[in-house]
Amino acid sequence: MTEIYTIERPPQVHQDTPPPLLLLLHGFGSNEHDLMGLAPYLDKRLHIVSARAIFDVGFGYGWYYLYGVPGNLTADDATRAHSLEVLTAWIRDLPARAGADPRQLYLLGFSQGAVISLNLALTVPQAIAGVIAISGYLDEAVLPQVQPETLTDLDVLVMHGTQDDIIPVAGGRGVKAYLETTPVRLTYHEYPIGHSIHPDGLHVIAQWLTQHIDRRAPAKR
Repeated sequence: MTEIYTIERPPQVHQDTPPPLLLLLHGFGSNEHDLMGLAPYLDKRLHIVSARAIFDVGFGYGWYYLYGVPGNLTADDATRAHSLEVLTAWIRDLPARAGADPRQLYLLGFSQGAVISLNLALTVPQAIAGVIAISGYLDEAVLPQVQPETLTDLDVLVMHGTQDDIIPVAGGRGVKAYLETTPVRLTYHEYPIGHSIHPDGLHVIAQWLTQHIDRRAPAKR
């Protein structure tokens, strides 16, 4: 199996039960340090793992290769499918390796990482409690693998900038339109920004995670 390099932030508060787990998946040309900058603002109960994408694209890393120009990019289907295959196998054992609650694995992906996060959540929802997809789009190639009836316990937060010139807001709206045809519990936000995370959005992310961690937390004995 392909090895995935990670950095981690253990929980900042002690609990009597295994902690919830958040997996961060960065965008094209970035690395595992990028999204870890969000960690100080998120629920201190989380064990946070940030993964480096498996393809070296020369100026960073990517989950799949891209062709074209910003605003009109074409994804390489073969490398995207390979990353999904690798991550599907890898996350199977991730909670146990991290000492985390396997019922509380959350994904947070930005841009390309959002696409891969959604693909994971839609194809192996039994392994995922919730997904936060920021500035991504719907990978239609994965839809034949989706079984909508298996998505009933999946929570999804989608965010996109209306001025995004890398992945236009139509990408986020396409995700929204598709998910509204499924039983997932969807929250959707747009912000007047480009290809980035709005400060208000960060507050929403933090609240959303805390809300769902509280809802799914094991009952106290």
